[in-house]
Amino acid sequence: MRALILSMAATVTMLTAGSATAAERTVTLAVDNMTCELCPPIVKRSLTRVPGVTQVDVSAEQHDATVVFDDQRTTVAALTTATTNAGYPSRAIHQ
Repeated sequence: MRALILSMAATVTMLTAGSATAAERTVTLAVDNMTCELCPPIVKRSLTRVPGVTQVDVSAEQHDATVVFDDQRTTVAALTTATTNAGYPSRAIHQ
C-alpha cells in the first residue's frame, strides 16, 4: 500500500512539475520595413498566430513590437520567423 501511495505521489509531482517550469517572457523586437500605419496590424497578426503568444503591442513610430509569450510553447526565433515571413524582418533587442 505504501508503495502505491509513493508511486501516486511521484506521478502527481511529475505532472505538475512540467507546468511549473513554464515561464511567461517578454521580448521587444526591432521590426524592419514598417513604413506606414497599415504595417503594424500585419505584424501584430503574424505574431498573434504563433502558438504561445499572449500579448502583442506594435509601434509604427518606434519600429518595434513587444511580445509576451509562453517560453514552453514558442521561442524568440519563431517570433522573428513569423514577422519575416510576413515581410517584416525582425530581431530581438530586449529580452
